[in-house]
Amino acid sequence: MNAAEGYKGYDQILRCLPEIRRRCGKVRFLIAGSGSDRARLEAMAKDLGVAEHVIFAGFVPDEELPDHYRLADVFAMPSTGEGFGIVFLEALACGTPVLAGNRDGSTDALDAGRLGTLVDPLSDEEITDGLSALLQHKGPEWWFDPQHLSKELKATYGRARFREKIADLIGSAVPAT
Repeated sequence: MNAAEGYKGYDQILRCLPEIRRRCGKVRFLIAGSGSDRARLEAMAKDLGVAEHVIFAGFVPDEELPDHYRLADVFAMPSTGEGFGIVFLEALACGTPVLAGNRDGSTDALDAGRLGTLVDPLSDEEITDGLSALLQHKGPEWWFDPQHLSKELKATYGRARFREKIADLIGSAVPAT
């Protein structure tokens, strides 16, 4: 959570948290990671009156990440500058429903919204609506079934699908004789 990573959407979720809690009840927002932006985000949470509902977990070792994903009801990162977004695939592989921004590589990771909710990351209203819906299990039923969600992820991005895409790419790159 470095200041240079402001594009990840932490600020937006903090701003939306009071309304999400009003709609969904006892919601907590866990922010994992360490960096120079923590003090600013903690001050923002305090100013918004949500500090007691935000957990700053600090650095989480790679081997502990799956447990954190599995503890979450939803993984949300409404970013505006993510490349592909491996973090979304990690959450999905753990069976956790995902919310992402629709203005960057996150759309590719979520297969254009088939694997999770895409929202305008600059719209607090869309973020609030999207997170509230996911927390209330509104969406395709299989998004809330960890085994099915993981299975869909593997079907979309697993080795078999990767091999198919490479074979198609190689086949189309070879000139006809």
